[in-house]
Amino acid sequence: MAERTTGAATSELTGTRGRVLTSLRAAGGPASVDDLAEELGVHRNTVRFHLEALVSTGLVEEGRQASGGKGRPKAVYQPTDHGARTGRRNYQLMASALTDYLARTSAEPQRDALEAGRGWGRRIAQTAKGRQRRRTSLSATVEMFDAMGFEPQLDGQRRPTQIRLHNCPFREVVDEHQDLVCAIHAGLLEGMVGGVPESTPTVAAPLAGPGAVPAARLEPFATPQTCIVHLRAASA
Repeated sequence: MAERTTGAATSELTGTRGRVLTSLRAAGGPASVDDLAEELGVHRNTVRFHLEALVSTGLVEEGRQASGGKGRPKAVYQPTDHGARTGRRNYQLMASALTDYLARTSAEPQRDALEAGRGWGRRIAQTAKGRQRRRTSLSATVEMFDAMGFEPQLDGQRRPTQIRLHNCPFREVVDEHQDLVCAIHAGLLEGMVGGVPESTPTVAAPLAGPGAVPAARLEPFATPQTCIVHLRAASA
């Protein structure tokens, strides 16, 4: 199976390629193919292959180091600034800690979770503002859900229109605090698609756009595996 080396996958490098990058980060300075091959216990051609891939994706840079004799300088490698920041992530731990803290300390944890989601959604919508001008609000919303890992599926045959969300990026945290995570996602939908006033507690949200302005409502776990965003046409 080919190893993932581009885009968002740079923090998910596994196998030999991931080990090569990890060794370079731990080396404290430039390392040669021979240095890495000896440390990892793999053939130097294998190391060279993975180094070339890491260089091509901008995670590693190649340099030259004098050999100390009359020979040509040898190639050495070290992580780029981007490569030095890659590695395993555990955002589930942070999400669990924050939702647990909110549940224990807030007088109205669901409302505060909703507000947190709204703020998050507004920031996402603002970042995508330029792209939304070139797309319908609906397609832009589906695209944003997809980028966040919700695995959206647009069902335009139904009335009202639905977006089925086949994955929850925080599924393990839901098992601990479903009410808070679902409130965050409801707020996310509101902030992302409608610019809902901060004081508005409802879960329904208008989708901004010319002409007919749909409204959006999140239905958490309409099935055991799927949440649904319901969209209905409303007067502009």
